[in-house]
Amino acid sequence: MPFVNRFFINTNGAATFTGNTLGLSRSNSVAVPGTVDSIGAFVTTNTGLTFGTYPAGTTGNYALNNSSAVLQLPPGSTVLYAELIWGGTYINNGVNLSAFINDPVGFQTPVGSFSITPASATAMEVVVSNDPGGSPVSAYVRSADVTSLVAGAGAGTYTTSGVVGTIVIPDPTSNHAGWTLAVFYHNASQPLRNLSLRVGATVILATSGPVDTPISGFATPFLGTLNGRALVGAQEGDANKTGDQMLFGPNSGSLMTLSGPNNFVNNFFASQLNKDDGTLDTSGTFGTRNQVNGQPGFNIVGGRQGWDITNVSISPTLSNAQTTAVFRLTTNGDGYLVDSIGIQIDIAQPILEVEKSANRSVTVVGDIVTYTVKIKNTGVVNATAVVFFDGTIDGAAFMPGSVRVNGVQVPGGDPLLGVPIGTIAPNTTVTIMFDEQVVSVPEPPQLVNQAFAAFTFQPTPDSQPISTSVPSNLVKIPILLPLIAVEKSADLMNAIIGDTITYTLSVTNVGNIAITAIITDPLPVGTTFVAGSVFVNGINQPGDNPNVGIDVGVLNLIQTITITYKLLVTAAPPNNLIHNQFKTDFIAQLPDGRNIPGAVISNPVDIPVTSPMLAPIKSADLPSAIVGETITYTVSFTNNNAFPLTQVVVTDNVPAGSSFVPNSVTVGGNPSPAASPLTGIPIGTLAPNASAIVTFQLKVDSLPDPATLTDQATVTFTAGTETFKSMSNPVTIPVITPGVSLIKRAGVATANVGDVVNYSITATNTGSIAYDSAIVFDPLNAFSAFVPGTVMIDGVLAPAASPITGIPVGVIAPGGSVVVSYDVLMTASPPDQFYVNQANETFTYTPPGRPTLPGDGVSNIVIVQNTQFTLSIAKSVSSPTAAVGDVLNYTIQVTNLGAVDSLDTIVTDSSSPGGQFVSGSLKLGGVPITGDLAAGINIGTVPAGGTAVVTFQVAVVAVPLSGVISDVSTTRFTSDGIEQTAVSNPVSVSITQPTLTATKQALQPFVFVGDIINYRSTITNSGSFNSLATWFDILPEGTSFVENSVALNGFPVPGANRFTGTFLGTIEAGITNVITFQLKVEFYPPSGVLVNQGNMLLQFTLPDGRSFNERILTNPVTVVVLAPPSIVKSVSANEVFVGGAVTYTVDISNPGTTPFDRVVLQDIVPNGLSFIDGTLTVGGAVVPGANPARGVSLGSIGPKNNVRVTFAARAVREPENPHTVNTSSITFDYVAPDGRRVPSAAQSNPVTVLILEEEE
Repeated sequence: MPFVNRFFINTNGAATFTGNTLGLSRSNSVAVPGTVDSIGAFVTTNTGLTFGTYPAGTTGNYALNNSSAVLQLPPGSTVLYAELIWGGTYINNGVNLSAFINDPVGFQTPVGSFSITPASATAMEVVVSNDPGGSPVSAYVRSADVTSLVAGAGAGTYTTSGVVGTIVIPDPTSNHAGWTLAVFYHNASQPLRNLSLRVGATVILATSGPVDTPISGFATPFLGTLNGRALVGAQEGDANKTGDQMLFGPNSGSLMTLSGPNNFVNNFFASQLNKDDGTLDTSGTFGTRNQVNGQPGFNIVGGRQGWDITNVSISPTLSNAQTTAVFRLTTNGDGYLVDSIGIQIDIAQPILEVEKSANRSVTVVGDIVTYTVKIKNTGVVNATAVVFFDGTIDGAAFMPGSVRVNGVQVPGGDPLLGVPIGTIAPNTTVTIMFDEQVVSVPEPPQLVNQAFAAFTFQPTPDSQPISTSVPSNLVKIPILLPLIAVEKSADLMNAIIGDTITYTLSVTNVGNIAITAIITDPLPVGTTFVAGSVFVNGINQPGDNPNVGIDVGVLNLIQTITITYKLLVTAAPPNNLIHNQFKTDFIAQLPDGRNIPGAVISNPVDIPVTSPMLAPIKSADLPSAIVGETITYTVSFTNNNAFPLTQVVVTDNVPAGSSFVPNSVTVGGNPSPAASPLTGIPIGTLAPNASAIVTFQLKVDSLPDPATLTDQATVTFTAGTETFKSMSNPVTIPVITPGVSLIKRAGVATANVGDVVNYSITATNTGSIAYDSAIVFDPLNAFSAFVPGTVMIDGVLAPAASPITGIPVGVIAPGGSVVVSYDVLMTASPPDQFYVNQANETFTYTPPGRPTLPGDGVSNIVIVQNTQFTLSIAKSVSSPTAAVGDVLNYTIQVTNLGAVDSLDTIVTDSSSPGGQFVSGSLKLGGVPITGDLAAGINIGTVPAGGTAVVTFQVAVVAVPLSGVISDVSTTRFTSDGIEQTAVSNPVSVSITQPTLTATKQALQPFVFVGDIINYRSTITNSGSFNSLATWFDILPEGTSFVENSVALNGFPVPGANRFTGTFLGTIEAGITNVITFQLKVEFYPPSGVLVNQGNMLLQFTLPDGRSFNERILTNPVTVVVLAPPSIVKSVSANEVFVGGAVTYTVDISNPGTTPFDRVVLQDIVPNGLSFIDGTLTVGGAVVPGANPARGVSLGSIGPKNNVRVTFAARAVREPENPHTVNTSSITFDYVAPDGRRVPSAAQSNPVTVLILEEEE
């Protein structure tokens, strides 16, 4: 996945990475160290833990893992930014830890221990292995800003713990887990540098292609020495595999392969943890257990595995006055994942300084924060084409219309898309302001923001212009969250008159600022407060009364106040229900002096008041229940009154997780099939001293949350003319569900007679109750035997145990797992070529209040292929990779390893989707034959010791969903009169094909001349291979490109030009990129619309060396340019004598492509003239009663149409100024193509008439 820019600054300082792996390399046996390039045990600093035969300080439980590393900082350094990055595999061969990858991890600094919650911006999950022979393996990356913690602790030892990872065996050598701490610091003794950090999850595989990432925002010195370094954190690099490389250069065509003291050119990522000088760092946990580097290197038994950290020079790749670069990650062998890239480049002093500030030092949700950015030109030449950018702020929303440049509002300005500033002269400052509203609280709770200025300058008159960008300082504003959690409870679930109820009120400060609080609890009807009964945190407060308010004072972070008080039930409340909840009013005082009030209402507590005339008793036949069981409830009551009770009805609500069993109701032992406790069970009249017994059944359908069924029966009745209600005691029944998951694995996929195979079984309690005693069995098959003394339980040797008689694993808590492993000797060849095996488990569990019950489960079936079968079927293909349109040549070699001929040998083959058999390509021993491979072809007899070769071709017609065409061949034959089947090895071909689409949109559907249009293009690669992309765009007539307005994924790309192409880097398979840029409307286009379409040049090289260039086009985007009306006014005479008349003519034209609607003309004749009624015409027709002074409705004027309005005015006197000036104006709506209306107005040219008084 693409890298996320996490930090970017120009300062005197440097960067440093440290960290460690959390695993040691494995063998093919569980809990046994080895040289396989995959971890088999987690690392821990607790040397009291040991996993199997690994050294002390290892564990099989990721939750117990941790490792340490040492952070080195030069004296006088100030930490500017620190990011903790961690990750590992989380889905691998039946293990799925998806539920835990977002959990916080532990982080111990030299001054304390902390819990670190991952940031959402860098939370990424990717597939690192998609072996056709198994299920995909997924890895994750998480990170968090830990600047405050590292700045407060400084140099020293850091430890990270609880990082999710897998140690499953077997796996496609992908198990890993680890962490990196990236630190950027200021130090006055260091050169001025551009420092940046990118975090991502970029998987590099030979089958998916290289990944190029462009970087910008720096400018190396114009003359003199060049210096730069790249810091890299990676996962899953292997010492014993080669082909992995990192390259760096000014552009994708001029890249240099990087190397360092412990990073080889052709094995850059090799499970090596290096220092700032690129040499091996041995200071961390297990620092002396390192894989041996080389091209290739080799692994030691139980070496630090699966995590790389390094720091290498990029100085030879740099040139003077360089402002952009590209780094490439590639491989033709070892796959890996890069999660962090730090770049450190010595730079020239930029001519622009960008200083950012905010009007608030702290903030809360709902606040509006005004940011001020000052861009000052400290150089001696102009900074031209300056464009201001400011990215999205997690937790805040930009307020449209709030951008101001030097105090002048910029309509439509958006810092995310870029705000054009123009030229900034030397010693000149431009001030930009904009507003953001705080809408949520991110993690950590702060607004983090940084601005950028992209610009162009010419250092000397004879030098080439340079385009670059400069970052501002980081602005961090804490978000304070006044927040409390309240809860109310009571000691009684129902009451009678005269009872005393004790209420408990709990208030917890769950925000991040202290508050002061007052709690009020109004007195419910039917109760009185028991004076002196208030206790606050166990201390009696005799003068307090919740009815008037209890001041609890200051409540600090995570502090809880508990209040109890008592009420006396004095009378029956309305509806026989005491309804009660409390309110907490609080105030938080911010550091800036503001008081932020708040109030929270608690949950309601409802207590039924039961009539004393009847006391129902409820019971159940089970003390606890298992999902699927049926519970019988009994409700009994007696009329102890001297008078009968009539209209007696029993009701009972069915709790969540259960359902009423129809026809299960009995009354007095007699079935009542139509009755239901949900609607009411009628009892009728209950005589004095008479009793009633009601039973009904509920079925437990599912595990409720919480895992109990709690309900209460209600009996309503009438005594005399009044209706009463009585509640039974509540009955609570714990609900449990037993469950088991057994996942069995074999350490190898193939074995022969005499081989020893390590089997492992992960037994997981998927139920809600602990197993008292669990035993794992494996009866094995007739062709293998258990190796005594090899059983391990969670890595601990159990020498007396045997899977044949059962391996006791003891108690397994809900959600807990136990891993059992043991060795099996293959003693004979199975007749069907496969060693088939399945395990099972028995266990017991004890539901609350019930006797112990048994349970069991079975595992998946595990198959190990015997390669020394009578027939050996070897399948191969001409190329491991292909593109759509390629033809693949397959070969099936059938060899008879037995002592007798194989008769009626039938070969069958069918490929997965994406491939199509080429008709006529089937051959046997090089001779064409006919037949249907899918149905099977009979190749006759294969003599003992002989070989038959079948070849055929498959055309690649499509990219399958998996990206892989995978298949096996099967061969049926008869040997010694017995029909048998042999299976080949699986053969896989990766279909490497990028499939890119580009969608373009204009953010403004219509514009005026002089406006800026923001374009956004989204590029997605839905194929299976990466591709380089260069973006081109032909500007429509009437527009100009806004220089330095291009941004890629929100980051400015200064100097990018749509004509010559903008290099986007690699568009990774399955990834989307967003590019934005701006055009300015310079003049009205002839067609009235701007039609724009982008095109993209794709370049990719397949693993077999073939290179491709392709072009794709975006959808065309049309933007309407709204043309103002033309209003030409004229008059019949320029002079008029008093008593005479003139005629005015107003011609209104619509030169554009959008109609004008609701057009209203207004014209107020000047002093000295008077409108002549009845003379106004529109389009030549008189409009009776119309007067231009009051406004004349002209309706609609269509595109390219015009309307003429005329009217006459009489000269009635000679005004003081006889030269009268007159204009006409119209108001109207533009009707945009999407139906929206844009109100507007326009005015005509002025017309002058001289009024003369006739001389007598």
